[in-house]
Amino acid sequence: MQSKEVRVENVVKKRLPHFHPNFPIILFWSQKSGCTTFLKWFFFQVDLLEEAIDYNPWVHFYENEVYKQKPTYMQDVIDHLLTKKKDTLKLVRNPYKRAVSQFLILATSKGNQHWEKEWEKIREFFYHDKNSTKGITFKQFLHYIQEAEGYDSHFAPQYEPGEEEFVDQYIYLETFQKQIKQIEDKYKLKSSNLLELSKSTHHLSPAMKLKGNFADKEISESTFITTGKFPTYKSFYDKEAIQLVNTVFSNDFEVYGYKKLKK
Repeated sequence: MQSKEVRVENVVKKRLPHFHPNFPIILFWSQKSGCTTFLKWFFFQVDLLEEAIDYNPWVHFYENEVYKQKPTYMQDVIDHLLTKKKDTLKLVRNPYKRAVSQFLILATSKGNQHWEKEWEKIREFFYHDKNSTKGITFKQFLHYIQEAEGYDSHFAPQYEPGEEEFVDQYIYLETFQKQIKQIEDKYKLKSSNLLELSKSTHHLSPAMKLKGNFADKEISESTFITTGKFPTYKSFYDKEAIQLVNTVFSNDFEVYGYKKLKK
């Protein structure tokens, strides 16, 4: 059996939690699960939000290029998790909504060098030609996550094997505001303006109004850019798509307690 230190390192190495010596909680997170708002809330609580925004309005730059670049950062996180010195929370999201958000990254990625490289991997996987001009459907995307290797971590399941040993409580994006206020009261933290912290140009929800059958619609990196209108979450789901999400993200459903649909 692996040592506890190896187990905790395996849990945190892909998505390094938010930690500060003077903050009473260690925060676990996943991409496309409210992670930007969660990070901004953390920086607000430790008096670094203004500094992070001054560095770059997209606060993940400060997170990755400055804050978590401290030589001892990862080891400090591991040490505190091993000794249970701080409580631990993880923010999670309904897998059905998250899967659509993951997919829509690809539909708005034209001109983004990072995502263009991901498109090359996808086209190589499906068409054996990284320069193909073909797009993919939502169902193909789910098959890609299920079958491919080495894809971007934005597409990975939220659950990290073994995390339940180190996460004390889950926060649900669907009840984020209520739970955050409870956490602020419990730990005597600063009262935050969550409406302000959650503002982001990357949130597509207000523009998700198109209805129809988009489960099998081929999209490329600029499909919805010209109109700025996106399908509703439900428009991506038929019976097969539901079953694929149930399979691909089965651990997310099981560990976080989300109910699987049967369409």
